[in-house]
Amino acid sequence: MKRKTVNPDPAAIEFRDFRVADREWVETQNIHHYTQVEGFDPSFAAAVTAALDGLQDAMGERGSKFLIVETRQGRQPVGCVFFTAETPASGRLRLFYLDRAYRGSGLGRLMLDRIVEHARGQMMETIRVSTFDRHTAACRLYQSAGFLCEAQEPSCAFGQVMRQLDFEKRL
Repeated sequence: MKRKTVNPDPAAIEFRDFRVADREWVETQNIHHYTQVEGFDPSFAAAVTAALDGLQDAMGERGSKFLIVETRQGRQPVGCVFFTAETPASGRLRLFYLDRAYRGSGLGRLMLDRIVEHARGQMMETIRVSTFDRHTAACRLYQSAGFLCEAQEPSCAFGQVMRQLDFEKRL
């Protein structure tokens, strides 16, 4: 079945900061996608919950930027990305999610560009992100934005045998 792709008219999309009230949406969307579409086992839900607990603890810390992308009409969230400082000079992307209808539309790149701009504004030198080799669209996105794959390690995570890819972008 062919999926419907939406053209992200900039006038129809809004970027805003994450609010605690968004947590349920972020958690539900990530868990649903990765367990139902990607075949991850139920342990993924606990990993998402733990990640969000840690991210909420980092809200407001220097260098952090938590974005929600939503439709202007209806205020429906369609994407999220979290960025936290690991050191004063580097940060990490986490829980980068975009609704299937918006994938391939350029919106993911806009989200990533917002985080890169933020990191530069914070005078950071490096952005890191980890994903799995089976997430080919994510890998292409990172590579097209100048991220280099610095490490590849076999991984057995969430009931799947994959390779974890660690990307890095020097700013």
